[in-house]
Amino acid sequence: MYTKEYVEQMDGRNFPGKTFQECVLAPIFDTQKNYYAGPFIEISKAHAVMLYEQKIITLQEAKDILAGLRQIEAIDMNDRTYDPSYEDMFFMIEHELESLVGRDTAGRLHIARSRNDIDICEFRMVLRQKVLEVMEALNIFRQVLLSLAGENINTVMPAYTHTQPAQPSTLAHYILAFQDSLERDFTRFVQVVKTINHSPLGAAAITTTGFPINRQRTGELLGFDGLVENSYDSIAGCDYLTECAAVLAIMNTSLSRFMKDTLDFCTKEFNVFYLSDPYVQTSSIMPQKRNPSSLEQTRPAISKAIAEAKSIFDILHNTPFGDIVDTEEQLQPHLYDSIKYTIRALKMLSSVFATLKVNKDILLQRAHEGFITATELADVLVRDKGLSFRHSHKITSTIVKHMVKNGQKAQDITPQIISDISREILGRSIDLEPAEIEKALDPVNFINVRSVTGGPAPAETERMLTNRGEALERDQSLLKQYIEKLKDAERLLNEAMENIICCEPLA
Repeated sequence: MYTKEYVEQMDGRNFPGKTFQECVLAPIFDTQKNYYAGPFIEISKAHAVMLYEQKIITLQEAKDILAGLRQIEAIDMNDRTYDPSYEDMFFMIEHELESLVGRDTAGRLHIARSRNDIDICEFRMVLRQKVLEVMEALNIFRQVLLSLAGENINTVMPAYTHTQPAQPSTLAHYILAFQDSLERDFTRFVQVVKTINHSPLGAAAITTTGFPINRQRTGELLGFDGLVENSYDSIAGCDYLTECAAVLAIMNTSLSRFMKDTLDFCTKEFNVFYLSDPYVQTSSIMPQKRNPSSLEQTRPAISKAIAEAKSIFDILHNTPFGDIVDTEEQLQPHLYDSIKYTIRALKMLSSVFATLKVNKDILLQRAHEGFITATELADVLVRDKGLSFRHSHKITSTIVKHMVKNGQKAQDITPQIISDISREILGRSIDLEPAEIEKALDPVNFINVRSVTGGPAPAETERMLTNRGEALERDQSLLKQYIEKLKDAERLLNEAMENIICCEPLA
């Protein structure tokens, strides 16, 4: 029987109970050591530097603390397992520092700070790095797509609406459309980084401290752009998590739609994309098969990225606005997993699209089928014959129905057919020359006349392609600035530490 006596015998009567250890504390410790040991040491270094600069601790205390932290930094935390003597990684590292510099000196490091602001700072430091990694992978995929678009400015293809062939376009026009959504995703990630990259340090438990600390200094030493100013918001606010999750879900939703098209284009029936050998698998029984397994495996990765991002909202909704464990180690890895799957998808797609072959002939052939140039025939009746579009639409629609009923193609439309149907609808004949009809029904002409801003005409596509290339260069430069800022902060912190460690006390 699972009685009180049985549970007390199994778990004990003192903290932490065995079940609590196995089900909660040990898994949390594993998360802490995997992700937060390094950031915790960096935060502690910055805090020690600031405490000394603010004359809250002495030079010797700062020297000892920083030297001790350097020794602890060399410890491989992967070898450590949960020890109930210390509750969590924070207290384990604090104990290590005590053993190196003494309990009194080590204890001074905890002046004006709490696990609350430390934890949030760790979460923000890890997340900003992972978001930058997504942005890097995203830009690589954008570059691949722009290259593919540049190679296919004149690759004529059907554009689809409601899953049906609609009008002629080009592969470049289609690829650029998706690239543009990824460009907006990058812009959204820029805002995510701006939101994340604010320091909560100095908020302590939730109301700051009575010590004369310098919150801006610790933020500067750790590469933050500024502060989460309100200390309550520093601890309670979690919109940096939901904003990141939302952007991940938005981008992966777009990726999933692109993946649907891509897998369709890889089928024998579509026969548009031919994947390179490194990205296909054969069947264990059917020797002819070229299964696009790389893309098939990427599709569930994208779905998992969306699911992990959505879980952030599921976990956080209806929780108190304060210091709660719901935002901590059990939640954060869901975002990391979403990012992991996202990066996997972007890398796989980059390799596949950098190496695939496009069946340009079949695309051009299909652009001549299905009467998808009918819009231009209707436009010609408006531009050249002065009809209203409603009349021209009615005439053209009737022509298409007539041709389909008689098993004929667009190339079979004659001046007589147009004349007869226009007389039936308007009461008068509309006459077009064979050359005018042929030009109106030519998919290449259809594309060339659509030269307005954003259209598929080659010159307009080239303009957009140049513009997008310049935008990508700017985005790559911005990403490099973010990465360099973090490296600069690391150097700044190391220099500040060296100045303290090498500083000689006044005689």
